[in-house]
Amino acid sequence: MSKQIQIRRGSATEHEDFTGALGEVTMDTTNKTLRVHDGETAGGIAMAKQSDLDTADYVIETWRASDGSSWYRKYKSGWVEQGGWYTGNSKTVNLPVSVTDTNYSVIICNNSSPSYWATTDLCVSTKTKTSFTVSKYGDSASLTVCWEILNALYV
Repeated sequence: MSKQIQIRRGSATEHEDFTGALGEVTMDTTNKTLRVHDGETAGGIAMAKQSDLDTADYVIETWRASDGSSWYRKYKSGWVEQGGWYTGNSKTVNLPVSVTDTNYSVIICNNSSPSYWATTDLCVSTKTKTSFTVSKYGDSASLTVCWEILNALYV
């Protein structure tokens, strides 16, 4: 014969004032969720339901070049974050992940000394779905340039 296990339960309001023992699991009868307790946190930590995960955006794939010069993170929603660095005074940067259009933003910074964002001597001159070009105005000294793509969907 099977055995029935019953765990401590209470409403969301009752949980807010309750600090369960380390490792204790309780049921929130208002939100129909389980809460895991650590012996210190009032209310415990609510566990997500499958329906919460279905609407949440999260990382589904990551990659980093072996030399660390570029990286990306793909999200379930289709968004992609990608970035990297290079040394030089102008360069066409090939994106690790192709994007759906050129309506993305590029952040570039001079990572040489002194380091600062939105440097006036760097410019993104051309953007495509697979690359962009950074140009440097003024002297021909080499720089270490950091870059990141924002607001892009991957193909």
